[in-house]
Amino acid sequence: MLNKIKLTLRKLLLRESTKDFYKKIRQLKITLLHILNDEQYVRLNMKLNTGLKLNLDNPQMHVEKINWLKLNYRNPLQTEYTDKYKMREHLIKHNYGHILPPLIGVYDSFNKIELDTLPNKVFMKTTHTSGVNQILEKDVTDIDKTAKKFNKALKQNYYKFSREWNYKNIPPRILIEEYLDMTQYLDYKLFVFNGKVEFFAVIKGINDDKGNQSLNNRFNLYDTKLNKLRVDVKRKEFNDTDFEFSQFLNEMINIAEDLSSPFPFCRVDFLVSENKLIFGEMTFHPNGGEMVLYPLENEYYYGEKIKLEEIPKTYNRRKK
Repeated sequence: MLNKIKLTLRKLLLRESTKDFYKKIRQLKITLLHILNDEQYVRLNMKLNTGLKLNLDNPQMHVEKINWLKLNYRNPLQTEYTDKYKMREHLIKHNYGHILPPLIGVYDSFNKIELDTLPNKVFMKTTHTSGVNQILEKDVTDIDKTAKKFNKALKQNYYKFSREWNYKNIPPRILIEEYLDMTQYLDYKLFVFNGKVEFFAVIKGINDDKGNQSLNNRFNLYDTKLNKLRVDVKRKEFNDTDFEFSQFLNEMINIAEDLSSPFPFCRVDFLVSENKLIFGEMTFHPNGGEMVLYPLENEYYYGEKIKLEEIPKTYNRRKK
């Protein structure tokens, strides 16, 4: 019952005109629940947001295993791969530097950015959080408001918001990258289970005109044979009658499987235009660990593909 009320409120408030108010409510909730330990927080949040009660002692479903990993899997590479600046080094090391978005600068304070030296339009994002990004355009962007937004984000530890361990020790920084016209790009998200891509998402309308994640994007899921999955993740879909998959799909699969090989599960994101492939990010707990594959038979099917028993004891917090 509580999760239905919460979902109704979320639909009412999570729109352009009220999203700032929604964020304030979310912040209040996080503040009130700070006394809970990670497992208590994860269990309660999952119940409130999805209505599901997690079995973390003997996880079987996909979402249960993702949350088990969130609480217990401790591979130091997760932190480096989550750090959007450090990840650039790993891509170069793996000979994937050619798919990196061109970097203009990295800063530990908005106030250190020499705005006059920047191109007319750039893309800004934080290295240590999720969802703090936007376009900065000279003579258009409200600089004071943007400075306040990013300097506030630099003081936050995203781990406190999501209880995702991999965010806990990332140095807070701002990346400034070359501007991309996002109307020309689709977002491909590849879900990798034990080193193998099992399915992927294609997202249309990723960002709004300010560079923030759009509330009106459309999200379809496909298997690697390009069949649309009969899976509902509670996202709006697009009509794919005349849709053509990217010419880079096989390359994306190969890169995703290579980068994901050290981990039992992760998601690898790319931005794709008609003739260009750009790396996005790597995520270990999609939707903060709360993406449910309905109907739940899909949860058990994909849950079997995450082999928790194969995790080295070194990375298993429970077995240390």
